[in-house]
Amino acid sequence: MSGLTAFFGLMAGLVLIASMIPHQVRHIRLISLVAGALGVVYFFLAQGLGAGLAFTAAYLLVNVGRLIELQRRARGGVMTREERELFDHVMQIEEPAQQSRLRDLMIWEDVAVGSQLIKQGETDPPLIYIASGRAEIERDLAIVSECGAGEFLGEMSHVSGDKASATVTVTQEMRMARLDRDALGQLAVSLPEIGKALDRAFNRSLAVKVMRMNESSR
Repeated sequence: MSGLTAFFGLMAGLVLIASMIPHQVRHIRLISLVAGALGVVYFFLAQGLGAGLAFTAAYLLVNVGRLIELQRRARGGVMTREERELFDHVMQIEEPAQQSRLRDLMIWEDVAVGSQLIKQGETDPPLIYIASGRAEIERDLAIVSECGAGEFLGEMSHVSGDKASATVTVTQEMRMARLDRDALGQLAVSLPEIGKALDRAFNRSLAVKVMRMNESSR
């Protein structure tokens, strides 16, 4: 076996191992595509036309097909401005398949001023994402803070399992999404990358609320 053939074989193996490192499906497919191309060259140089070349070529074509499908879904998936903002900037989830799974767990609503979204002491309060509008946060009959676009409601109860710690009432006409808490929890377990993205988004939302409450208490 020539040195050039051995080189392509070694590189194909190393790149294939590297394809297991990324978490994003698109990145895995891209690296696997490179590994498949290197494998095709290796088997062609080592054996010419044969079973090894055929199987590696099939592996390469499957990855090409999957990449085309991901790209098609990314371009063809019609999302609202609110959904795009949520996925791209708040949750920072870019895989079309993962975005589609999350979209299935959301119900978008327009909510009028005065609507009560969460009541203090409520068991299993809803998990809500605010796309626009504002709401006031009341605890023990006292207004302690407010919240607005880009923030979540009910995320602390979702994480801890505790009852709602405050009452939330809409003060400015709101566009929001209700998320299925149970289904979201199951999805986060089956797809850890989504779970991590949700944790980061919830932590940022909680941090904003804490900072706002600290400023209002001064």
